Amino acid sequence: QTVTVGTPFDPAEHEFAVKPGHATITGQAFMRRNDGVVVYAAGSQVMLLPASSYVLEIYEASQKIYGAAKVGNLDQRLAVYTKAVQANGEGRFSFSGVPDGSYLIATQVVWMAGDMRQGGDLTKFVTVAGGQNVDAILTR
Repeated sequence: QTVTVGTPFDPAEHEFAVKPGHATITGQAFMRRNDGVVVYAAGSQVMLLPASSYVLEIYEASQKIYGAAKVGNLDQRLAVYTKAVQANGEGRFSFSGVPDGSYLIATQVVWMAGDMRQGGDLTKFVTVAGGQNVDAILTR
């Protein structure tokens, strides 16, 4: 399904995310299958986005949709303010040099059960303050 963002993209609201920072955000992303087996976000892209009003609207709209959502009018300037890393085999990730501010961490954990794709998106809001490191667990 497609989501349309009504909030205008304001570069000034995202600017904090590209300033120099001293914090590190580390974490792990995983889901537990119905049979109890833990599936990690191994090899998945993990994104760190500034928690701007633009990003918050995308997040809120995507929470109302079952399954993956595509943003029909995504402003390409958001990429400048977004950091991305790849999770390791245990679903662990790390972002260094993060400036103070509020962020949305987003990734996916997916697996196949027969011919059915299972799992889904994982997100978590975090705040960096005073250059303090943050550790985040993404699960559901």
